[in-house]
Amino acid sequence: MINIGSNDLQKLYIAYFGRPGDPSGINYWLSRFNDSLTLREISNELSRQDEYTKYISFDKSFDFKINKVYLNLYNRKADFEGFNHWIVMVNNHNYQISDIVYDLVSSNKKPYFVQSEQEKRDIHVLQNKISAAELFTKQISKSITLINLYKPDSISPWISGNAFIRVSNFLNHITDEKASIEQVDNMIFSLSDASINILNQPAIEIKDLSLSIPIYQSESRSLTKRFTNKVINITGGALDQSKNRTTIIALNNINLTIMKGERVGLIGHNGSGKSSFLRLISGIYLPTTGNINVLVEVYPMLQKTFLTSSELSGIDACKAHYLLINHNLKGFESFLNEIIEFSGLGSYISLPIKTYSEGMSARLIFSILTSSPHDCLAIDEGFGTGDADFCDRAEERMKEFMESAATLFLASHSEELLKQFCDRGIVFSHGSIAYDGPLDAALNYYHTHDYYRKNVIG
Repeated sequence: MINIGSNDLQKLYIAYFGRPGDPSGINYWLSRFNDSLTLREISNELSRQDEYTKYISFDKSFDFKINKVYLNLYNRKADFEGFNHWIVMVNNHNYQISDIVYDLVSSNKKPYFVQSEQEKRDIHVLQNKISAAELFTKQISKSITLINLYKPDSISPWISGNAFIRVSNFLNHITDEKASIEQVDNMIFSLSDASINILNQPAIEIKDLSLSIPIYQSESRSLTKRFTNKVINITGGALDQSKNRTTIIALNNINLTIMKGERVGLIGHNGSGKSSFLRLISGIYLPTTGNINVLVEVYPMLQKTFLTSSELSGIDACKAHYLLINHNLKGFESFLNEIIEFSGLGSYISLPIKTYSEGMSARLIFSILTSSPHDCLAIDEGFGTGDADFCDRAEERMKEFMESAATLFLASHSEELLKQFCDRGIVFSHGSIAYDGPLDAALNYYHTHDYYRKNVIG
């Protein structure tokens, strides 16, 4: 089997779409090749994608499609001999546009006679385009925000978008000279009308980090050992056992940089490490090994319980939170009135929290914690909102709360929720990072048979 590299895939993207491949697309097709998908089959699948059928070739003649491929690859229309050759192949051998593209990109030599000078120039132009495409994909791969700048405006219905058009125009002007990395970087910078200096401002930096949690219960160690191998295949991190103690390796060898402004969805099976990661970045847990540098104030919403005595009244809980955030009680009365109104607790606000029902407690803490915006949020979907009649108000408030955050971490099993608020996805597996990339690609990885076989089915 012939190995397929990113260069081969870039040729296909250039031929069909006139643009470089996006990082998630290139990585996807490379992974599909490992499943024995051939370059011809990839060409066939790309020819059926909406970007090509509904935007580029919709209602176009076969003559147009052939000339468009030549313009994309060589900056010229098809020559007379070439055009006639493909028409014969279409009429006599049932060739489709995907077959023509495959024949053109799979070999430097065309399958028909062409003047040697023209062939040399075609090869030179295409190599320069591939070089620029590879540079572009490599450069935007360095940041999730850059990756998200390079995407269509809409997938359903397909709308190409300004970024694709600008990059395609850039590639169309590459002919005899290679594009420099400075030219590529300038073009990438031009994709956003707003400054992207924020990309150089990390929010959280993590290097070689692991987190172990000791188990202090007095249950039988022999029983723990007996079931260790079965437990690890179902949920949680690895169990590390010695003569004196057992520890759970909740996070293992984590290396990440999260930039300010990124909105990160945490994905994975139950016990995969999502909640431990949120507690780590929130300062609740400290790493066992490695380093974490938190450059923003992370505000955690991780559980529907108070980190305070249940003997306190609702008013005291509100006051403690207000002092923590503002360091004084100026304006507290209006804050308290807003909490009472939104939570619907009324006079119960004066009673000890231990007298509250579970729903009342959840409504109070939700109202308190969502009362003001924060630069960075760490939210666990398990955080509840209480009684059913409170859900509608809570849902709208939670949406406004998450939208107000500059940087967001959201652990959730709801794809709808993740797609609404996140653009980057990190997939956890038994305490390690299995995938990190654009949210759609991360969700696709999460749903792959291999991930489910290793992590869910066990």
